Amino acid sequence: VGPQAFRAACAPPTCGPRLGSCPRRVRSPAPARGGMEQRIAKAWRPMLVYGTLKRGMENHKRYLGIAEEKGKAAFVGEASTIARFPLAMRPLHIQPSTGAPILLDREGEGASIEGEVFEVDDSTLQALDLLEGVGEPGRYYRRHVDVRMLKDGEIVRCEVYFFPASAELLALQRVARYTWEHHAAYCPPGPPREDIISLCRGHASHGLETETPCPLRVHCLRLLPGEDLLSSLRAFVRQRGLPAVVILTCVGSTSKTTLRPAGVPTAKVFEGKFEIVSLTGTLSASGHHLHMSVSDSDCKVVGGHVLEGCIVRTTAEIALGVLGGVRFVRPLDERTGYDELSIVPRLAGAEAAEKRCADQDID
Repeated sequence: VGPQAFRAACAPPTCGPRLGSCPRRVRSPAPARGGMEQRIAKAWRPMLVYGTLKRGMENHKRYLGIAEEKGKAAFVGEASTIARFPLAMRPLHIQPSTGAPILLDREGEGASIEGEVFEVDDSTLQALDLLEGVGEPGRYYRRHVDVRMLKDGEIVRCEVYFFPASAELLALQRVARYTWEHHAAYCPPGPPREDIISLCRGHASHGLETETPCPLRVHCLRLLPGEDLLSSLRAFVRQRGLPAVVILTCVGSTSKTTLRPAGVPTAKVFEGKFEIVSLTGTLSASGHHLHMSVSDSDCKVVGGHVLEGCIVRTTAEIALGVLGGVRFVRPLDERTGYDELSIVPRLAGAEAAEKRCADQDID
């Protein structure tokens, strides 16, 4: 787009439906519901998975991965239990005959168990309980266990599935980590269960506000010439596992600038030398929603949704605010037809444990 097209784009936009950071799903918005709406979401449960629910493995692909896609679960990071437990592979003659890993509730025996921490909503937890047979005789049950996050040493109290111990199971060879070699011998009990999938796909309630103010931490970064603004921000957030991020400020310039205007399904690409007038929005590993305005050499301004293809010309100096106590996810909101921001409270135990560790270091 040349200078004339740039100036033409400065004309006031016509009214139209808002387009989010992702293409719109083909679905009609639901009518507004009457009555008082639940505006504050329930806190999700941290859960340590150590077997077939880990990313890429069979039951993650069948179930937990679906919940992630629907904005009902989120990967937090890798962790290991603080206490030691026995972990073994269940013999095929013990039902269900899948050869799945079993964690035995004998604290102090075995090894510190490695796994992955997810935060899940209530219906996803219900789905996983069905998968593991919670409440059935001789099947898994869950209880709380403290784990240490590998990325930063944070202590998190998680739900963990245990299998009833017996003398036979306690005599099995033990491992500290369920590997892809172990997973190659896993035998799923049948096709994916529709009742579990339905819970993983179920309606995700939208948290619309916080109940109390969020504490704020700040990350700062500078992008260099040639770097893509959106790709760089997403990578920064993803690599650090930041659950809820807001753009505090940005000053810099772009050359090629790719924006989606209001009410228009296609992007506009501007070529030239531009100053970043404003950058605002929210990000997390679950998605983003960013708007940017840029001005040309005549101080004419255009703005829109930020897409990949906004290339830093000289610099981009950015401050990111990381909100404590909440997670940003983006499930489908049937009222708008878009994947919209949902503000999910995080359980306070992890942050309190982290503060206790920091206080002990000070002492």
